[in-house]
Amino acid sequence: MVSIELLTENNFTESLLDSYERRQEVKKVYRRKNGEYVLVEQPFVEDWDLERRRQIAKKIYSDKYITYIALKDKKVVGFIGLLKQLVGERMILDMMQVSAECRGTGIGRKLFEIGKKEALRSGAKELYISACSSEETIAFYRAMGAEITDNPIKQLADDEPFDLQMICKIV
Repeated sequence: MVSIELLTENNFTESLLDSYERRQEVKKVYRRKNGEYVLVEQPFVEDWDLERRRQIAKKIYSDKYITYIALKDKKVVGFIGLLKQLVGERMILDMMQVSAECRGTGIGRKLFEIGKKEALRSGAKELYISACSSEETIAFYRAMGAEITDNPIKQLADDEPFDLQMICKIV
């Protein structure tokens, strides 16, 4: 059974994500061509080594984030990291991951719903996502109700030019 908890000093360790399976084999990504997003073949594997896992663990525990972790048998199998500082009426969903072995089980949906509730509590009207352009990632966010925005946060769009800038209205 999976439980979802707010990340706190009581359940955080630097090794929190040491056994986390980030691996994602991407075959197709969205790219903008002639003003539209189209799927193109661009196979690659996304993964994190131990050093990267520890960097991410420290990052999502920082006081800039509101982070929830999904635990299965006391092992992190997913998390969502929201930036506390709103940008206008938007809360930024900065990181959301579900481990390779647990994708497709509903954990992502639960984390996303918690993210929307947290954004609403914080006074946001939209959840903003600078999303990896992989076919699977975009399909997930669209299933959650997110859409590509024509009003991106410039810094995020500039920092990740291949990401799709999306919003999910929460009110």
